[in-house]
Amino acid sequence: MKQPHPAQPATNLLSSPPVPDGPPVRAVGVPTGAVRVPAPGRGRGPGPEPPGGPAAADAAPPDEEPPHPPPSGRLAGVDLARYLAIAGMFAIHFGVPFLDPDRPITAIIFTYAWGRSTLLFAFLAGVSLALVSGGPRPHRGRRARTAAARVAVRGAALLVIGWLLHAVITVSGSNLTVIITYYGLYFLLAVPFLRLPARWAATAAAAALAAGPQLLFLLRRSNDTGGAMAAFTDAWNGRDPAHLFFGQGLLELGVYGYYPALACLGAVLAGLAVGRLDLRSRVVRLRLALGGALLAAVAYRVSWHAWYNYGLYGAVGPREEVIGSIPTDDARWLLTSMPHTSTTVEAAGGVGVAMCVLAGCLWAAERLPRLLAPFTAAGAMALTVYAVHALAMAWQAWFPDHFVGLAGAVDEHMAEVFSVASLIGAFLWRWLVGRGPLEAAVSALASAAAPGPRRGAHARPE
Repeated sequence: MKQPHPAQPATNLLSSPPVPDGPPVRAVGVPTGAVRVPAPGRGRGPGPEPPGGPAAADAAPPDEEPPHPPPSGRLAGVDLARYLAIAGMFAIHFGVPFLDPDRPITAIIFTYAWGRSTLLFAFLAGVSLALVSGGPRPHRGRRARTAAARVAVRGAALLVIGWLLHAVITVSGSNLTVIITYYGLYFLLAVPFLRLPARWAATAAAAALAAGPQLLFLLRRSNDTGGAMAAFTDAWNGRDPAHLFFGQGLLELGVYGYYPALACLGAVLAGLAVGRLDLRSRVVRLRLALGGALLAAVAYRVSWHAWYNYGLYGAVGPREEVIGSIPTDDARWLLTSMPHTSTTVEAAGGVGVAMCVLAGCLWAAERLPRLLAPFTAAGAMALTVYAVHALAMAWQAWFPDHFVGLAGAVDEHMAEVFSVASLIGAFLWRWLVGRGPLEAAVSALASAAAPGPRRGAHARPE
C-alpha cells in the first residue's frame, strides 16, 4: 500500500433581456420577430456548472439579473488548473501514476507537486471567490450582501464536510491531513474582502503574505516557550467543540495545522485579485504568466541565496531536512522555501507558480477543449473527487497489506486506478447529470440560506 508523506493533503447565467414596452427594436443581423437565445450546453444533462470544487457557484445569483450582459461560456481553464491542483495532491498521497518510482521524472513531479499543489488550490479558491462576487466588476448593494452570505454558508458547509472526512480518516488510521476543513475557514476569512477591486485585493494579498507567516511564527514560538499563547491555546481548546470532538479546532486550522490560514490567506487574496482581472484577455494572461514567473524566481532565489551564499547552511543546517512546521528557536528559518513550512518565501513562490499555471491552463483549455474535457470535468468536481480520494485513502489504511485478489490489486495500483476512474467518472457524471453531487449540495444550501432579492411584480424596492 502506497502511503507517502501526508502533504496535502463562472458559469455566467445567460438570460435574454426583458422585452421593453413600445415598438420592437430590430437587432443587426437578426430578422424582426426573431429572438436570439443562448445555445444550451451540449450533452444530455444541464449546462456546465460553475468552476468546480468548494468554490463552485454561479457568477450571478440565479434570482438576479446582472447589470451587464456577461460574456458567454465559462473559464474552463480555471477547472483545468483546479484539476492540476488535486492531481498534485493525489501524486503525493497515492504516488505518481504510470511511472516507476525510481525514475528521475517521478522525483521531479513529486518535488514540484509537494506543497505547491496546496497553494495552487488556495489561490484558485480566491479566483473562484472573485468569479462568484462579480468578476472584474465586484457586486455592490444587495447583490454583494447576497454573495457574501452565500460564501459564508459555503465556508461553513465545507467545515462540516471537512470535519466528517477528518473523523473517517482518524478512525481508519490514515495519514491524510484533510484540506477541505482549512478551505472552509479560508472562505470565511475572505468574506470581508469580497467587495475589493483588483488593486486593493492585490494590496491585501501582499500585506497578508508579508505579515501572516511572521505572526504565525511568533504565535507558535510563544506556545512552544510556554508564553501567553500556550495558556490561551489550552483554554481555547478546552472549550472548542471542533477540537474536542474532531481534534481539528479553529486554532489548528488557523495556527497549528498543516495548512494554517495565517499562512495561506495571502494566496487566497492573491487569487481574488487575479479573478478581478479580465481573464479572457490575452494581454492579461501574458502579464499573469510573466508576473508569476518573476515572483516565483525571486522568492525561491532569495531562499537559495540565504542558505548557500549567506551562511545559513552552516548556521542552522540543511533546509531540506525541515519539511512542515519550522523550528521556532531561530527566526532565520523564515527564509526557507521548503514545502509546508508556512513562510512568506514559500507562500510567495507558490503564488507565483499558481499564476503561471492558471495562465497556461486558460490558454490550453481554449485551444484543446475536447482533448482536455475529462480533466476540466474532474476539476469542476474537485470537492467530490477530493472527498472520494480521502475515502479511498481511509480504505487503504484499513485494508490488510497481505490481501490478494482484485481488491489487493486495486490497493497496490491505487495511483493508476484512481487517476483513470476519477477522469472517466467525472466526465460521465458531468455529461449525464451536470454538477457534482457535493458541489450541487453546497450550492443549493447556500442559495436556500441566502436567497437573492426577488424580481418582477413581487420585488421589494431597494
